[in-house]
Amino acid sequence: MSGFGKYSEIDELINQFFTVTAKQYRPMSETGSPLQSEIIPIYEILKRSDLGGNVTQVNQVLESMGYMSLIRPHPIHESRSMIYIFPIPEKMKNIKQSIRNPLILFFLTVLSIFFVGLLMWENLRLAQPSLHPIYVGVTYVIGLMGIIGIHELGHLVASKHHGIKASWPYFIPMPLGLGTFGAFITQKTPTRTRNSLFDVGLTGPIFGFIAAIIFSVIGLMNSTVVPASTLPQEFVESLGSSSFAGGQIIIFEILMDLLLPQPTVDSVIFLHPFAYAGFWGLFLTGINLIPIGQADGGHVARSLFSENSHRIITYISAGIIILVNPELIVFVILILFMYGQSGHAGPLDDVTEVSLSRKVVAIALLLLIPLCFPISILPLV
Repeated sequence: MSGFGKYSEIDELINQFFTVTAKQYRPMSETGSPLQSEIIPIYEILKRSDLGGNVTQVNQVLESMGYMSLIRPHPIHESRSMIYIFPIPEKMKNIKQSIRNPLILFFLTVLSIFFVGLLMWENLRLAQPSLHPIYVGVTYVIGLMGIIGIHELGHLVASKHHGIKASWPYFIPMPLGLGTFGAFITQKTPTRTRNSLFDVGLTGPIFGFIAAIIFSVIGLMNSTVVPASTLPQEFVESLGSSSFAGGQIIIFEILMDLLLPQPTVDSVIFLHPFAYAGFWGLFLTGINLIPIGQADGGHVARSLFSENSHRIITYISAGIIILVNPELIVFVILILFMYGQSGHAGPLDDVTEVSLSRKVVAIALLLLIPLCFPISILPLV
């Protein structure tokens, strides 16, 4: 079985970089259909310290030959790994990037967020009568689209760095609430290593977090604190017992304490559109960082743990989210549904561990989550 025709060159390549303990050939379908299967080589190798570096070199050669590798832990022996060699799918060879649909969704989302900004003006004009509704709408668009766009830019930068082909961002319009459901990108080629999965998952939230902090600071410096006695009585009564729910997100509350004049009991805080966008940017960052399913934090968790461990972490995180903020139950159900449809297979090389520096960053990430995660969702002024 040493040659098996066209695989003799691959045999030599694998033996050059790894210590092969066993080899076999099995049919593996490229499309999922048993009618279109191909015999592929599978190698059992010793799990050595130089595995990650050797895999990178082997993949470069395999790619030039039209093949790719899938590396998984040995089902029985912890000291061994399995390498599956299969042809690169045609859909990965001829990737066509269309900007039409992402561009249409981008403009629809801009209009959606602008509409929400116009609604925001109804309250803001009570504090600043000179404010123009167009100004409020445009600044809110710049703030929220800027934060979400920079978040997606982070994913694209990491994808480009690791040689992963990804789509343009797909923004999701919603003419209520925030004005958008956020955005996402789709990967056209698989993630190769745990390190790259970690980077792609984390870079987006980190970029978005920095942008949200910047817009929050600028917005809070331009927000207004108004005595309740100067406002229409019906408006004050509609606020209920809390004039502003800034305490929902700890880091935003800290920024408020630092940048806003200390409000009295009978005062109302009117957020500048940038601050409003910054608040929801931090909100989205906190949600994305949760290690659940295929959220950004879920990708980070999957890079650190096995598929089974990731599944356990996902369901534990889901329970914690509902316990801390029951109003997010719809979000949790949606994430779990999407996760249940396909799970999280992980990177092509699911054996080589994440680097030590990334593990340290992951610990710091755990400290960032409670600073951004919303304890409850209450209306903002």
